Amino acid sequence: MYQEEIFSNAITDAKKEGYESLTNEIKGMEAAIERFFNKIFNTSSCVSERDYNVTSL
Repeated sequence: MYQEEIFSNAITDAKKEGYESLTNEIKGMEAAIERFFNKIFNTSSCVSERDYNVTSL
């Protein structure tokens, strides 16, 4: 009975750690993708539109 409880707790802890690790990895990937898109979409025409309040054709 006691050993089964310890085993069950160990499995639960391992699942929680795995989930936390996965969410941290996903957050890191999300930040990298966001930086990538910011660099892609922050072209010179976008900068001109933003800074000088003009629209590109």
